Amino acid sequence: MAIQLRGTFSLNPRVAPLVDGTVQPRGIEITWEHGNAGDLHTMHLRDSAHDVFEFSISNFIVTRERPKDLWDWVMIPVYASKATLGLNTWVNTDAGIEGGADLRGKKFGIPDYTMTAGLWFRAQLEVLWGIGPQDIEWYIGRQGEESHGRQMGFELNPPSGVTLHWTGGGDVNRMLQTGELDAAFPAGGTAIDTSTGRVARLFPDGGRRFMADFKRRTGFLPVNHVVLVQRRLVEKEPWVPEALFEAFEAAKREAYRRDRKAAGVFLDGNDDMDWQASVFGADPFPYGFAANKAMLDMAARQSNLDGLTVTPWDVEQFVAESLRGT
Repeated sequence: MAIQLRGTFSLNPRVAPLVDGTVQPRGIEITWEHGNAGDLHTMHLRDSAHDVFEFSISNFIVTRERPKDLWDWVMIPVYASKATLGLNTWVNTDAGIEGGADLRGKKFGIPDYTMTAGLWFRAQLEVLWGIGPQDIEWYIGRQGEESHGRQMGFELNPPSGVTLHWTGGGDVNRMLQTGELDAAFPAGGTAIDTSTGRVARLFPDGGRRFMADFKRRTGFLPVNHVVLVQRRLVEKEPWVPEALFEAFEAAKREAYRRDRKAAGVFLDGNDDMDWQASVFGADPFPYGFAANKAMLDMAARQSNLDGLTVTPWDVEQFVAESLRGT
C-alpha cells in the first residue's frame, strides 16, 4: 500500500505532470497544495506541517545555522526554478543607472534580504562587476511574519557589515517613484507601479545578456528553490528520497515532451527557445547533486558574504544520503 504524503509547490510546468497525477511516484501518493512560493515558505517556517515541499535555498542554508526543531529537513537535489526575480529590477529614471555596474553605492528595495533571488542577484553583481552586498543599502519590503528574515531573527540580529532598512511593501514603491530609492524589484506583496514614467527596466532585454554572461563565467544558472522532505520521514522510510527524485525527473521529462517552452529559463517571454538552448543547453534544469554542487557551493559562499551565515556550509551532509551520488 502506498504511503500518503502532504506536499506543496507553486505553479511550475516542470512539476505539473507530478502534481496532476500523470507521473506517479512509486509507493507514494501525494496530496498537493498550491500557492505563491513566498507564502508557502512562510508557512513552512511557521509550522513545517508538510512532508515534501519546495523551499528557498537561501532560507534553507540559514535554518541550518539558526536551527529550530521544526526545521529538520533533508534536501532532494531537485531544482525546478531559476532565480529570475532580479531580472525584473526597475530603476528610478533620475538615478543615473544605465546597467548593473551602476548599482554600486545605490539604495535598493527588495522584498526580503534573505530571499534566494536576492542572494543570487548579489552573487551575480559580485561575479560580473565586483559589487559586494556592503556596497548597496538594502530596503526590505515584506511586513511582519511575511518577512522570512524576521521569522529567522534578522531584524533583531542583522547581518554584520550590511546596511538593512525595514520599510514596507508600499514604501518601496513610493520611495522608488520619488527617488529615495534608486532601484528595486517586486515580488509577493512588494509591488511597483511601472506606469508612472518615473521608472525604467534595468534589463530591457529581460535579463538575457545578464544571465548568459553569468553562465559563461560560472558554468551554471542560479537556482531559486530546492525540494525538501522531513527528516523523520526519511529515517522511517529511507527509500522515499529516491522515489521522489525519480518522480520529479520523470515529471520534468514529461513537461518537456508536452511543451518545449517548459525548458524556458525565464518566467515569461520564452519565445526564443532556439537561442536559449544554444546558450543554456537543452536541459537548463539539471537535477542531481553532482550537476549542482558548484551552484550550491556558490550559494553557501554568498550566504557568508551576505552575512546571512558565518560558517562554511558542508553541502553534502544536507542531501539525502541515498542521493549524494546522483
